[in-house]
Amino acid sequence: MRYYYWLFVYISVPVELASSTDHPNYPIPLTETSRSELELVWQGQLSDLVTAVACSPDGRGWAASSAAGEAVWNAGLDDLIPLITPDTHSEAVPTIAGLAFSPDSRWLAAGGRSRQLCIWNCEDPHLPPQLVQCIEIGAWIERLAWHPHSSYLAVGTGVSARIWDIRNFTQIAIWEFDKASIFDLAWHPAGDLLAIAGYKGVQIRSIADATAPSQRIEIETASIRINWSDDGRYLAIGNLDRTLTIIDSEHPDRRWTLQGCPGKIRQLAWMAGTPNPCLAVASGNTIVLWHLNSDEIGWDGQLLEGHEGIIEVAIPHPYLPILASGSTDGYVCLWSASGDVEQILSERPIGKYTTLGWHPDGLDLLTGSQNGSLGVWIIPA
Repeated sequence: MRYYYWLFVYISVPVELASSTDHPNYPIPLTETSRSELELVWQGQLSDLVTAVACSPDGRGWAASSAAGEAVWNAGLDDLIPLITPDTHSEAVPTIAGLAFSPDSRWLAAGGRSRQLCIWNCEDPHLPPQLVQCIEIGAWIERLAWHPHSSYLAVGTGVSARIWDIRNFTQIAIWEFDKASIFDLAWHPAGDLLAIAGYKGVQIRSIADATAPSQRIEIETASIRINWSDDGRYLAIGNLDRTLTIIDSEHPDRRWTLQGCPGKIRQLAWMAGTPNPCLAVASGNTIVLWHLNSDEIGWDGQLLEGHEGIIEVAIPHPYLPILASGSTDGYVCLWSASGDVEQILSERPIGKYTTLGWHPDGLDLLTGSQNGSLGVWIIPA
């Protein structure tokens, strides 16, 4: 069992961010080029804004959901198969806020304003996911997070984080966040701890002992995004006041508070394949890359400019040091860890991008937009 006791030395770092436009090889602005190395090979349509796309970890297919409350399945580049059909007679719009496959690809979970947690079994490779359970939660579902190694599912509902064992559809724990709303959930890669972000900071809970008191990371404002590095050493926390907090779990007496994000922090992503830890932060119409110094004393910030609209989503490539960002300007941009724009995707009828998802082989990119359009892009042979 692992417990962290957070005794902090505050290191506030007002960083003068280097702009990617200062780089001599920085490409021309996104709106002035149609350069693209990925090809759009498939398009589909949902009835409303696409809230999520999720690819099965085994690569067998993918799912998508919308603000109208629908969910669909696709086995690759096939026709969409409905999993949930929108209730056109309901006065309330049952938006699906969370959609996720379990790490072993056995289960698909979805939840939102319908106050139901829907679970599909995905074991039969010859059939689309089969609905096996709709659990009445009694509150809006804001976040879903699968345990990295088991069938445990963390469900964020208002002020509570609920842990369900999907093998037998039983709730094994419920944790309240000091009567304040929960904004994000993140499992430690080892699977023994769950980080819960909300007002005045983060709680760290032990799944091994659900009754044990939480560890606390105090923040002056609300913490709205949270993400562990792949090795579990660093915990990144995005705060409502546009600051970023990073914790080193191997040296819990150290804590960095980084300033310089130009807008609301919408997403945090640790990039793969970099020599030192590299955190990408989607903020306003920019990406901020934070690189850990080689001496591990501090973090260097680099501002990546190019998008004209708000960046709604930013996700790392599964194994390459590449980040995909989708914006309301109608472009998807692929950035390198050095800050260069590697590829630009634009299919203007798609409009404003709201969500992205990488295929686990890293060769396909799924896109969803505000007008309900879905796209699959592949790297040409």
